[in-house]
Amino acid sequence: MAASSKAQHAQEQIEKERGNGAARRRTERVAEVGREGIRQAATASKARADGARPSGSALADGAQEITAAWARYAEEVMRHISEASQALLRAQNFTEILEVQANLLCKNMQTFMEQSARMADAANRMGTRPFEALRQTSDG
Repeated sequence: MAASSKAQHAQEQIEKERGNGAARRRTERVAEVGREGIRQAATASKARADGARPSGSALADGAQEITAAWARYAEEVMRHISEASQALLRAQNFTEILEVQANLLCKNMQTFMEQSARMADAANRMGTRPFEALRQTSDG
């Protein structure tokens, strides 16, 4: 009986070790699945961050273009005013003064319209490009 008791004990020990091995394999498999999930989440997060970068860049480009348009407008207005000042100094009568003022008004209005159109185009692109960049990122 002692031999059968030892055999039974040995059999129980083997089954216990098999059970421990199976549990260890299951634990390792769960850990592997968890690592894969983390890897996929990191990849998706990086893709979203990379997609946001062009979006921010599009906004920055638009803001820079609007700023440049305002600078061009101010520069041209100053040039028109300088030209008008010189023309006023040369004016010999009231009619010439009125012509200079009318010319200045026309030039400044034309410059304003040109630069406003550029700013509107840039603002429109600022409103659409970031979404296009994000859409491309989510599609790709």
